[in-house]
Amino acid sequence: MRTSIRKFARFCLAAGLLAIPITLWGQEPSATATPTLSKAVMCETIEEYAPVNTAVVFSIERGRVSCYTEFDPVPEKTYIHHKWYRRDSLVTVKRLTINPPRWSSFTSVQLRDSDKGPWRVEITDANDTLMRTLRFSITD
Repeated sequence: MRTSIRKFARFCLAAGLLAIPITLWGQEPSATATPTLSKAVMCETIEEYAPVNTAVVFSIERGRVSCYTEFDPVPEKTYIHHKWYRRDSLVTVKRLTINPPRWSSFTSVQLRDSDKGPWRVEITDANDTLMRTLRFSITD
């Protein structure tokens, strides 16, 4: 059976009837390729495009906390979201553009004294599909 499929494929290629690779027969092409989230961390700050002092508990005295995400590969230009929640209430949504072939991005929030307690950042793709959730806490 495989031999006859190969012969037919060679015939179609030679005749210019087949424009897609044989390995894709029977497969639907994807509408949009999704980037791969390779790293996601919470950190105190970003220096030289890298996270510094990653943790899950941060002191309010720092004044700011950052969410760092890295994507590899990124098949095509698209965007992602960082959705910041404090005590299950949405605080802010930040839309970030990411570009091929790989990309890193970050967002930060300024902390106030009333921001102590549990937090999370939900990282979603352009279709609002959840890619990862990062949980952390702000303390004294």
